[in-house]
Amino acid sequence: MLLAALLAVAGLLTQAASAQGREASVTIGLGGNLVAGTWNPLQVTVRDAPAATLSVRIDEGDLVSGPRVVRYQAAVPGGSGVTVFSDDVYVPPFRTLAWTLAGTDGVLASGSLGARDADGRPLQVVVSANPGAWRAAFGADARVVDVAASQLPGRAAAYDGVATLLIDGTAAAPRAESVAAAAAGGVNVVLAGALPSSQAGLGALAGAGVRRLGAGQVRRVEASDDAVASALAVWRPAERARLVSALAAAPLVRAPRSAPQPLVLSVAAAYALSTLLALRFGGRPGVVAALALAVVVSVAGWRFLRPPAAELSAQRTLMLGGGELALALSVEERLTLPAGDVSVSEPARPLSELPYRTDANGTHVALARWHGVSLALRPSLAEAALRFEGGRLRNAGSAVLRNVYVIGVGEQGTLAPGASRVVRPGEEAAGPADVARLRALLPAGSALAEGPETLWVALPPVLSDAGGRP
Repeated sequence: MLLAALLAVAGLLTQAASAQGREASVTIGLGGNLVAGTWNPLQVTVRDAPAATLSVRIDEGDLVSGPRVVRYQAAVPGGSGVTVFSDDVYVPPFRTLAWTLAGTDGVLASGSLGARDADGRPLQVVVSANPGAWRAAFGADARVVDVAASQLPGRAAAYDGVATLLIDGTAAAPRAESVAAAAAGGVNVVLAGALPSSQAGLGALAGAGVRRLGAGQVRRVEASDDAVASALAVWRPAERARLVSALAAAPLVRAPRSAPQPLVLSVAAAYALSTLLALRFGGRPGVVAALALAVVVSVAGWRFLRPPAAELSAQRTLMLGGGELALALSVEERLTLPAGDVSVSEPARPLSELPYRTDANGTHVALARWHGVSLALRPSLAEAALRFEGGRLRNAGSAVLRNVYVIGVGEQGTLAPGASRVVRPGEEAAGPADVARLRALLPAGSALAEGPETLWVALPPVLSDAGGRP
């Protein structure tokens, strides 16, 4: 008995020591700075803990419509040592946001945020040993945050809520891949002053002074408030959210047309008349004939009048590029005829206010019968097919680009794979309505082209003089 009691006490002490050795933390937002209405980086860090499940519950409802819950779930691997799990999650403006990290032994971490934490202002990120020295370069209402270089992810979607990334070379060097991902995701990357030799790779991203990279740019300026403020003032970011809305403004999927009403009425009248005649004059054989006719008409109607598929889908992508990289903004539309869940195989968000959930299998939205939904997929990076190279437009892809158009210049015809062309004045055509909507949101000099299920955009190159001005 004494031995058993001693073993039990030793077991409890071991469990307590093991629990004290475990550490777990959940961070939503760049450096913990969440931006509502954008994709935010999510990071889970655990030490000496078993595999766990992260569950995030976001209520974006209001007092009028009631709760409207968004759910996110992910499996976090465990094991000895430190394990880091990273992802990007869309966080809408919310009333409450709560998360729980639960393992087999219980809850490892949990937390919540309220409506006052749903700040939608973009981040002005400063990587510096003295970040306060740059506060005057930003506006009074700017949301300036200090982020360590190690906290900068290498995924373009993680910078959806970031407007500026300022690096002055006084802090630890961020990875060039992270800075390139930020610029390609639409961020104005500003390199202030002469960077140390350990950060020479960052200077190479800016080229002679400023370089377009994806949907953003990298710019070198003098290490002064005035130079940084000037670099911020001339920057016009790509309006990514409005571009996605314009891309989804026209329906991609059309509901199947019903059979013409005169045809349905004629068939119904013929069927009713045949049945009445069979029952009136056919006796028992007439009853059998009426039943057989009902079966034939039902089978024929089911086969020839039903829609070809229970769920219809279509996708369109806007490739927003500058240089060799492009930011992929994709919209997928689903229409379901029976009620049920529609799913896409990757993280996405509905463009309408609907509850949904995201897990390892993708994104799922419950819809009523004969209803559709447009989903914006998580932004990603790809190689740019349409590029400006030395005053010429080049098709670096493998598909023909049609209806090439430069805003403010005119039509440029068709570009075959590998072909290039000098930009010349052409006809100013209105073009399709969906393309016209996109043109209104792009700067003058941008080139557009149509590919298979894709609209390519090459943002105009930026020029620099000795002062680094565009």
